[in-house]
Amino acid sequence: MDGEILLEEETEPGSPSEDQGFFASLEEKVTLLLLKYREGRKAREDLVVALKHEKERADRLERKLELLSEDRDKVKTRIDQLLHRLKGFDL
Repeated sequence: MDGEILLEEETEPGSPSEDQGFFASLEEKVTLLLLKYREGRKAREDLVVALKHEKERADRLERKLELLSEDRDKVKTRIDQLLHRLKGFDL
């Protein structure tokens, strides 16, 4: 029969102890993989929290910088006004 695929060749099953060893090894690898995955997720979550805190800190520092710049401009304006008043006096 042309085009027919026959599966007459039987595969020899491994001994029960080999199968147990294979599955034990596979189970160990899956367990280790899941552990690494959980560790990776935890590290990622920790980094997300740390990034959030740093963004909040950066926002606070940026606002503080804006306030200091405003104060500096006010002081500069005040000093300019005082100097202008002093120029009006004859010494």
